[in-house]
Amino acid sequence: MPTEETRPMDGSDGKPYTKGFSEDGRGGTKPASIPEVKPRHRYIYYRLYTKDGPLESDHPIYSNDRFISRIASILVRPPHTAASLTRYLCKIEGLEHRQSALYQSLSDNKALDDSTRLSFRGTPGPGPSDIDPVALIVDTRTAENRSKASKSVESQKLLEWDYEPRYVYYRVYDYDGGAVSKTSFDEDDPSLGRVNALSVPPPHTASCLKNFIIRSEGISGHNVQLFEDEGSESAMKDSDALTLLSDTFPGFIADQPIAIMYESGTTNGSANKEDPNEIQIRELGEALAQIKKKFEEANLTHARELAEVREGWEKAKETHKREISEALSTIRQLQAKAIEVIVLKCHLLDWSADTRWHSMKTGDIFYTDGISMREKWCRTEFDCYLATNSLGKQAFVGKGDYMHLATLFLTRNLS
Repeated sequence: MPTEETRPMDGSDGKPYTKGFSEDGRGGTKPASIPEVKPRHRYIYYRLYTKDGPLESDHPIYSNDRFISRIASILVRPPHTAASLTRYLCKIEGLEHRQSALYQSLSDNKALDDSTRLSFRGTPGPGPSDIDPVALIVDTRTAENRSKASKSVESQKLLEWDYEPRYVYYRVYDYDGGAVSKTSFDEDDPSLGRVNALSVPPPHTASCLKNFIIRSEGISGHNVQLFEDEGSESAMKDSDALTLLSDTFPGFIADQPIAIMYESGTTNGSANKEDPNEIQIRELGEALAQIKKKFEEANLTHARELAEVREGWEKAKETHKREISEALSTIRQLQAKAIEVIVLKCHLLDWSADTRWHSMKTGDIFYTDGISMREKWCRTEFDCYLATNSLGKQAFVGKGDYMHLATLFLTRNLS
């Protein structure tokens, strides 16, 4: 680690330097964007990650670890919350702050809420040193679309970080036994691999470590399990917490590595060469195809139900029309029926004076369609029917009380 002689408390931008380095610790002019840190303020150290692993900083401090950087606390706008710090870190690193998560320490298992208040004065606050930085996790797509405008300050000569790397040691097994690790460092033990503990993004759980090793090894099989050591009887739970910054976590010692086992997914035991991203793309495509299929089935069902409703409506309309037609036909048939008119008492008028009128006597029976009308007899209009007598003669017959007539409406078909 840099000593106090190589790390002044108040040197230009506050970065460590040795003889031969310029004041800003980068071999160049002091960046205008990083003001001198006053005694009442301090630096906030940070590391960048995606869910897949570490992300290089655009403004690294050390040449041998370009994933760590720092900012002056006075540049974070008030109120001093997790959201304010996240926004500024994303600003200077050319990243979108959406879908990001801020951890106060690499050892924290829970991200800070945006509204969490932070203390930027004194050492108890977040990111007090390069060995205890805050961690910012950003979306992978956000990192891919990273803005280039943030690289306005060129890093020329950086210090080397005198820090002993802390590794997580592990041994790789496929379903049949030991397999060659892609991170192997000992030619006499090719199945033994290791990853830098600082490269594992928080939260530090068995699931997070397992996924990081899977990506580091390019494992494309399935049923991947993580065991605490080679002698474990059962796999670790994904939610198991790991203290990767301590001296007690599983895999801390090379002679006692954790074990990761996977099945290749082939019948002959050979390794599956399919890229994990291709597997995810295929699975996503299959899921989308299922959603599309269900959507099309729902559309077909809806169309069928709608057609059935329309068909039922058309049938109902046809039935209604038929019923109306039948009712009208019935009315017409009823109108075609004869109405029998029986003369109960004949009036003294001599109807025979007009041949258009029937001559009536008591007991005569006439047949009419029952349609009332008014016709003249001797210059006087009377209510009457057009009727047919028993001889088949058609003429008018009077109606009304003055005729002393009674009518019996009987359904008798004249045809």
